[in-house]
Amino acid sequence: MPATEMVVMVAVVTALALSFISVLRLFAMWIGHRTIRRAVEKDPDAAQPLLAQLAAPGGDEGDHRLSVILVAVGIAMVVASLIIGDPAWMHYAIAGACFPLIVGTALWLRLFMLERARRRGSQQ
Repeated sequence: MPATEMVVMVAVVTALALSFISVLRLFAMWIGHRTIRRAVEKDPDAAQPLLAQLAAPGGDEGDHRLSVILVAVGIAMVVASLIIGDPAWMHYAIAGACFPLIVGTALWLRLFMLERARRRGSQQ
């Protein structure tokens, strides 16, 4: 398979996967809005704590998941370049793996520092 066909196939599969994920998120958002609407229609006073909980800032779960994914992608790129073993392309793959490794590690360190600060604040 020529390189151009491979790039096109990867782009098409990626577009399909991202479209599917977007449709799933849209469906989840629709269900959430419908649930909130029904709760407000039934009993507006009881829905107030639910709305306050939804409006509260969320945790860093998304950052944690993203950091794990980025580090995993970086490691996979390095391992794949080592398995392929073509010295002419190995440095490109390892250089490309540096970005997800650095960003993922930075997110992990940020979360570690925030958790450490939270623990110190709760102990005092």
